[in-house]
Amino acid sequence: MRRRLDDARQLLALAVDTHDDAVLADLRVEADALSDAVADLRLRMRLDGPFDLRGAVVVVRAAGTGEDAATLVVTVLRQYLEWAERHGLVVLVPDDVPPGSRLLEGTLVVAAPYAYGLLRPEAGRHRAGAAEVTVTVAPLVEDDDPDTVQDKDVRVDLMCTRDPATASVRFTHLSTGRSVSFRNDARAGQRREVARRVLRSLLLVSACLSTPRSS
Repeated sequence: MRRRLDDARQLLALAVDTHDDAVLADLRVEADALSDAVADLRLRMRLDGPFDLRGAVVVVRAAGTGEDAATLVVTVLRQYLEWAERHGLVVLVPDDVPPGSRLLEGTLVVAAPYAYGLLRPEAGRHRAGAAEVTVTVAPLVEDDDPDTVQDKDVRVDLMCTRDPATASVRFTHLSTGRSVSFRNDARAGQRREVARRVLRSLLLVSACLSTPRSS
């Protein structure tokens, strides 16, 4: 940051001396970038929770079985996905979320520092008209965290539909009832590993999840 400030000062001095429009344009771009960087730094300085530095797991569930709620799940997921892309954050998407699709449940894994701290306030109920979804946000488990998910404690259900392409598999932790689902397709093995990591995240810090808010 200090080097960027020094570079900006040099650009400013050069712009004053030369009255060069190209230098002024470069200075404006750098000033905007510095402003964004300072705002981001200030925000991160306020994120001092025990898990705020971690990546995030975001689970969006429909609060009903209607089409509007299923559409809202996709809308909310895509909003988080677009937010992460704008900020250059790495996102793992266990479920495909094309525009216009419907899901009763979907999960995003944002594998980037401070993602949990930034997304933590999103936990709770979100409404659009009569449709409602619940959003759960949990910090992403790390390699050195204890593995609290044992095979004997998990029920695996195959969720069949008329369209085989939309079949899914659900992991349910028997003692807590927490569950994660993923598509049963050619990438099922990869999705299974992500789903297991998501379930570990939800279980490891269930007591530390954000207090839901209404919006």
